[in-house]
Amino acid sequence: MRHRLAIAITACLAVSGGLALWAEASNPKSGTAEHLSTYRWQIQAGWFGGFSGLEISEDGTQMITISDRGQIVSADIARENGAIVSLSNVRHDKVLNKKGKFSPHTNQRDSEGLARLKNGALVVSFEGVHRVEAFTAPSTPPKSFPTEAWFEDMEENAGFEALAVDPAGRLVVMPEDALENDRLIQAYVLQGKRWRAAFTLRRDKQFQPVGADFGPDGRFYLLERGFNGFGFRTRVRSFHVDKTGATDEKILFRNGIGGHDNLEGLSVWRDAEGRIRLTMISDDNFRLIQRTELVEYVLPQ
Repeated sequence: MRHRLAIAITACLAVSGGLALWAEASNPKSGTAEHLSTYRWQIQAGWFGGFSGLEISEDGTQMITISDRGQIVSADIARENGAIVSLSNVRHDKVLNKKGKFSPHTNQRDSEGLARLKNGALVVSFEGVHRVEAFTAPSTPPKSFPTEAWFEDMEENAGFEALAVDPAGRLVVMPEDALENDRLIQAYVLQGKRWRAAFTLRRDKQFQPVGADFGPDGRFYLLERGFNGFGFRTRVRSFHVDKTGATDEKILFRNGIGGHDNLEGLSVWRDAEGRIRLTMISDDNFRLIQRTELVEYVLPQ
């Protein structure tokens, strides 16, 4: 998410907080998931910020995130009483192009979605120049996945922000904006050398799909973000997905305006107590009036 929405955010978030509080009252918190912690992450460096994709290790102690300016960042996570309290051993690497170079053009390295294959490779989806690529390790040239003619139908800043790997190891992507029916979110799966329509989800025009993951329980989890001119609303839903489509929709939480910053990355994992955790990261758009947050919710057993 860049340019268009970022300009609106800069102007609107500077407005007094009274209107934002009014908007929050009209969008109360709801859902079964319990909020565990919100950790504000800050590093005074030019590369820091704009995080849009997230992967958490199976034991919850390590993270990898990507920024929309082409950085892959890893860190160790420390928790106390289940809550995130610090990040350490932070490392950042540039996202390289097929020539092994760091592109000087921001629209060619606008990395948004992040997922990990079973072989450990990192898969990244890009906006601007819409595509999906795999990296065997940070700072290595990528392998490109097939593209389709309809990729060009996506707006520059409304491409594949939601990216996941299903239990069969297949890549699943969702455009942020609807390409056809604006009442549905269309998921596509990579089958061989073609991206094919896989399943659809009900679309709420207050939200856009920005992050996705298949959890250890096999369910599909979708992070959605909305912006009303004063702040961000957040929602996470989960679904049972099989060959017949997506069913059993559950709204895990919905947070109104001002509850969190611009959450865009989602990773779902199981903690030591056997509970499903949702870890999310926010894109601060490299603006001082926004925050980089790591937010965690847990599902009831």
